[in-house]
Amino acid sequence: MQAYTSGAPRLDSKHRDTCYRTLLLHPRSALHIYNCNLAHRRGERTMAITTARAIIVPAVESKLWDSTIIFSHGLGDTGAGWSFLAETWQGRKLFPRTAFVFPHAPTIPITCNGGMRMPGWYDIVDFGNLTAKEDEDGIRSSARILQGIITEQVERGIPSKRIILGGFSQGGVMSLLTGLTSEMSLGGIVALSSYLPMRGQVPSMITDANRKTPIFMGHGKVDPVVRHEWGTMSRDLLLKQKCEVTWREYDGLGHSVDPEEINALEKWIASRLALESDSPGGSGSKSEL
Repeated sequence: MQAYTSGAPRLDSKHRDTCYRTLLLHPRSALHIYNCNLAHRRGERTMAITTARAIIVPAVESKLWDSTIIFSHGLGDTGAGWSFLAETWQGRKLFPRTAFVFPHAPTIPITCNGGMRMPGWYDIVDFGNLTAKEDEDGIRSSARILQGIITEQVERGIPSKRIILGGFSQGGVMSLLTGLTSEMSLGGIVALSSYLPMRGQVPSMITDANRKTPIFMGHGKVDPVVRHEWGTMSRDLLLKQKCEVTWREYDGLGHSVDPEEINALEKWIASRLALESDSPGGSGSKSEL
């Protein structure tokens, strides 16, 4: 059995134990993600959003709420595994007018893990084989879930250009697919340790609304789960489609994130929200989260 680490960055002494996860993976065994520190979950607000459950972190300056970051987790995880992003950034007084949504994937059987049921945005038939048959029905179903969350944010008064859609691993895969095919122009798309699914179809599915939407892709160069070359291949395919991609890769980083990557993402998000702050539709009444 091979062990991988796929966890949150240890940003500082305050957050170093926020969320540590170990993945044990074998083609015929279950993928386990355990040891998330539950202490920091106290006081989190949860609610149902369309067909997905999610952890909701309201904007610190709730009456001035003007943007939302939606961030989806990877296989076997939950939204709680990435809520440290909101805790960290809000704790440092960043993005005070931004709300955060961390969706929980539906629980489904995962073929490559012997059919064990676990949170997943889509089934994986053959782990480690990018050319294996993809669960297109599952991918499309999860895209509808994420699009529903985007739509709900817009209905609450947040302009779509003030929404950042992102995720890690499977969550990043879904963010690429959902963002690029959405009819609502987004402020940005984030894919960490991810790849572009349905590569033969997505180029023709990219909407005019998001063909020029900036994309941030980050990948560890020694990722044993979602290989580095899958990321670069996806990046190159997107560039051929004239998409705007910011690519960052990290020496010695496996299937995880680290402070350097989070810092780069933080700066990228800040630039996106600053650029879109004066976009049309930026004001209006918004219902409370």
